[in-house]
Amino acid sequence: MSENLTTTAKAELLKSADFTTDIFDELQNNPVVWETPIPFKNINLPNFPVNDLPVVISDYVRAVSETTQTSPDMAATAALAILALSLQGKFLIEGKKDWREPLNLYTIVIAPPAERKSAVMMHMTEPLKRYEITENERRAPLIEQNKIVKAVLEKKKKLIEDNLAKGKLGADKSKAYEVAESLSNFEEIKPCRLFCDDITPEKLASVLYDNDGRTALLSSEGGIFDMLAGRYSGSVNIDVFLKAHSGDSIRVDRQGRKSEYVQNPTMTTLLFAQPNVIESIMSNGIFHGRGLCARFLYSIPNSTVGSRKFESRPIPDITSERYYNLINILLNIDNNNPQIISLSSRAYELLRNFANEIEPMLIDNLADIADFAGKFVGVTLRIAGLLYLAEYPPQANNELILTENFMDSAIRIGKYYLEHAKAAYQLMGADEVTTQCKYILRQLSKTQPKIITVRDIMRLCQRFKNADVVAAPIARLCEYSYMAEQTNEYNGTGRPQAKSWEMNPLAYENL
Repeated sequence: MSENLTTTAKAELLKSADFTTDIFDELQNNPVVWETPIPFKNINLPNFPVNDLPVVISDYVRAVSETTQTSPDMAATAALAILALSLQGKFLIEGKKDWREPLNLYTIVIAPPAERKSAVMMHMTEPLKRYEITENERRAPLIEQNKIVKAVLEKKKKLIEDNLAKGKLGADKSKAYEVAESLSNFEEIKPCRLFCDDITPEKLASVLYDNDGRTALLSSEGGIFDMLAGRYSGSVNIDVFLKAHSGDSIRVDRQGRKSEYVQNPTMTTLLFAQPNVIESIMSNGIFHGRGLCARFLYSIPNSTVGSRKFESRPIPDITSERYYNLINILLNIDNNNPQIISLSSRAYELLRNFANEIEPMLIDNLADIADFAGKFVGVTLRIAGLLYLAEYPPQANNELILTENFMDSAIRIGKYYLEHAKAAYQLMGADEVTTQCKYILRQLSKTQPKIITVRDIMRLCQRFKNADVVAAPIARLCEYSYMAEQTNEYNGTGRPQAKSWEMNPLAYENL
């Protein structure tokens, strides 16, 4: 036997059928040559380019980040979604002839618990809630008047039907046609509802129908994916999500209910979800295979947990006021027919060069996320339109020409989401055992013991409630050469000595 054994060789000897007391003595007396541990790869992701947002938005994003002590990425992604919600269905941006994109976005922020996702969501959506309250107060008397008018028409219809049945109306049927036309053209005034949260796919189609084809899904949790996967219905139903992203018509026919047809649906999503949610999304064959995953912009912010200040600066009133006013202006734009945003010649060149840069990467560098990357240029064009309209809210059908600076900013923001999409797709291959291994190493690094037992790990790592849970991460740590099981001889009497593991001296480096 050689004088020095690697941890791998030592493990093989322990498993050997020829294991003897002599070999045990050799293992005890010969020092271990530790192999360099296989690293648990940490992905370094870029920060959101906040300076590329319009000033009113960037100021508010930084203020929300400061007061909540969170990464600006959270508020910045939320800001884009709020802009999309405010402008969707009102504009189209033309990349080139015969190619137009709507301005809605599907966004998802991936962050573990205790990252203050709800606080960020609250600050970013506040102007939407205020707008709904104000608009519904304005609409309240109009809704009641509208109901009265409809009730009168329906009573007239019933009276005419009765008279026709009894033959009392005679030859004068003009009243019947007049009432029928009034009812068919009647426009019902409904309460303002900008967004929803906890909703089934079936109900979502009805909300789109009731809201002239526009809605948004805003949630600080990822429960919608459980519903899409069939938690209540028993079947996967993602058609509404797929069609509302691209504007494909939706027709819903249900027994016992009238048909619902939405010609040009448009929906925005802003979801805050934990990493385990994104893993379940990515591992769902139907979600992935039909392109649902490819429709989302992913943001995985750097955690601020452990470095947050208690005495953070509140959001300045002037910063909030400007943000609220901007969102209010955009929400009040009333375009029955979407206006077209054209590109300046230089903006067109930037978009063309960007598309030509991305295209060959679909079969090379971006092959692993080709479904996402295939839609990536179009989504970047949407972002450009949002930035432009937020900076220059349109006035009375004025000509809309997007200039190069907005396209340049959109491309930088797009590249941010491209890198984060790569990381999100990699999460599909990540597992809970790797997360547990990283947690164990972080906890052990505080005292850096040379020998550990299961009891030591459970004392330092309080998330583990029983020894069985620790078995898998210990096996992985041994496999990756962070530790090696000690060879404890048992003489056959008394209680066997508890298993113990020797830590690799290199285990605590680069944590």
